[in-house]
Amino acid sequence: MDEYGVAGRRPGGPPQQPWPRRAERDPGPAVPRRPRRAEPRAWIDDPTRPVPPRRPSESSAPSTPSTPSTPSTPSAPREPRREPQRPDPARRGAEPRRATPPATGRGRTDVPRNRPPRVEPPTRPVPRTPAPAGVAAATTAVPMSKATRAEERPTSPPVPRRSVNRATPRGRARSPRTLGTALLATAASTIIPGSGHLMLRRRQTGGLILAVFVLALAAIAIFGLTAGKTALLENALSTRVLVIASVGLVVAALAWITVIVRTYLIARPRGLDVGRQILGVGVVTVLCLGIAAPFGFAANLANSQRNLLDNLFTGGGGTSAAEAIAKPRLNVLLVGSDAGPDRTGARTDTMMMASIDTKSGRTTLFSLPRNIGYAQFPPGSPMAKQFPTGFHDKADPLSGNYLLNAVYAWGLDHPTEAPDTPTSNKGLNLLHQTVAYMLGVDLDYYVEVNMAGFSSIIDALGGVTIDVGPVPLPIGGVLPDGQHVKPDGYVPAGVQHLDGNQALWFARSRRDSDDYSRMGRQRCLLQTILKQKSPTDVLTNFQGIAAATTDSVATNIPQEVLPQLAKLAGEQSVALDSVAFDPNLPDPNEKDGKFNTSHVDVDYMRQVVQNAITAPPPAAAPVPTVAPTTTPKATKRTSASASASAAPTSAAPESLAASCG
Repeated sequence: MDEYGVAGRRPGGPPQQPWPRRAERDPGPAVPRRPRRAEPRAWIDDPTRPVPPRRPSESSAPSTPSTPSTPSTPSAPREPRREPQRPDPARRGAEPRRATPPATGRGRTDVPRNRPPRVEPPTRPVPRTPAPAGVAAATTAVPMSKATRAEERPTSPPVPRRSVNRATPRGRARSPRTLGTALLATAASTIIPGSGHLMLRRRQTGGLILAVFVLALAAIAIFGLTAGKTALLENALSTRVLVIASVGLVVAALAWITVIVRTYLIARPRGLDVGRQILGVGVVTVLCLGIAAPFGFAANLANSQRNLLDNLFTGGGGTSAAEAIAKPRLNVLLVGSDAGPDRTGARTDTMMMASIDTKSGRTTLFSLPRNIGYAQFPPGSPMAKQFPTGFHDKADPLSGNYLLNAVYAWGLDHPTEAPDTPTSNKGLNLLHQTVAYMLGVDLDYYVEVNMAGFSSIIDALGGVTIDVGPVPLPIGGVLPDGQHVKPDGYVPAGVQHLDGNQALWFARSRRDSDDYSRMGRQRCLLQTILKQKSPTDVLTNFQGIAAATTDSVATNIPQEVLPQLAKLAGEQSVALDSVAFDPNLPDPNEKDGKFNTSHVDVDYMRQVVQNAITAPPPAAAPVPTVAPTTTPKATKRTSASASASAAPTSAAPESLAASCG
């Protein structure tokens, strides 16, 4: 018994097992021993060389001195060796392999089984001398063993660091990043998208962005050079094109700004202080605003144009777009009402009919004076039944409340006597019906302009330069009842640049003059505006024009007809022909040979219109009259005329370019 109460324990050795082993109780087939691995000769001959480690199972076995074995006798059975029991070969693959403790020490120093231990003398360290810079180390150093090298290796492989210059060609070092370099690359991307990426050697991304930018510029340039003015106007009047343009401009601006911001994020250096960060962000913000401002203005302009077309040119009540484009001529009624705070109701002091040739674009303006008496109405209409001999007051035939400009107000006051088409405005419908019957044409569309809003349109266009004449024109000075008072001012004589208010009174003033002189000024003003104001002026001041037009203009022209009208306006010059039904118009049926406005001859008016729209364009000469035209077949007389009117002899249209100088 030892001090631990275990029997048969030898000092320094493992305790003896007091009971029989399993192999002794149930002896099985003998397990063949594994042959011992032969040691290399070099390990024995060179005692100074470290011995490489053996397998962990062998190095962990306790080293005990071996004693010479005695031959076994039949009478004395051999004691089984105390070694770990080996599993049965059949069951070896089924049982898990036991973990073995790692080997201790630098190498295998345990004495192999059945080998006497050897004592290795300590190795003498070899002094090392530092090698000079640029010279390889001496080759006389003692080579390290594999075990020593394995011990000096790190336990885990180092994580490879991402090279900063991975996009730099081998052998060329990239210059350090600075804030100035980052801002320079960002500014380059602001001017030409993709150039900043190329500066940062992001060639693939930069080349792709630059290619898209160049292709977009090329497409826009080719369209602008080949499309021409007419195509540009047609696209500017198409709501579908305007919607696509608005969305495209917004997308292009966002893409450009994204390229700018991305360039700065790639190029900015790490570890900037707060001040430099604020400076960089501020510069990038300014550059982005420089790109967003023009794109935003263009997108807003396209959106405003689309809203104007949707709100103003709604169509309805007029000729359909397909029928209008197929017609040889389009007739449009132009009405200028003088409704304002100083007037009761609304009166149409400006009435014109524009007849447009859809093939050549030639346009003729027919001006109707406001003081035409005995206006005629279509037979069978409520107004014709009430006024069979013409629109007049039986008690006072010369009353100003029964002139042509009062038809509009009559329709508003007596809606049951006005037709229901082409608009919801009864006064405009009655005037539309009356003018169409008196001129003998079918009116396709109308355009009504409030004269108070007309001044806002002129202001939005930047004014107009026109020759006022030798005499200053009074501003105001005439009350609604016709009484003359002191004018509020004067429009200076001579060539003047007029603002909206002055241009309005240039077209409206009739103090110290008459209605016929005012009609001539109105036609000249319209001709001058069309001549001086280009589409560029309209686009530049479009916001103000759109605001003024929306509040002061009404029309039933459909949007589908606008591109066709723009095409006609682009192919032809802006010159207009004009015919005014005033005393200056020759009338051979009258005693004095002049057109009578107080009691009009409707048949004669119709013949003048037909001759004007079928006659060839007038020659550009200062003389407004031409040779007599062929006598057309007279139309049926109305009750307002006593006898058939003769054909006009010198009522050819007059060129506004020649008459307005």
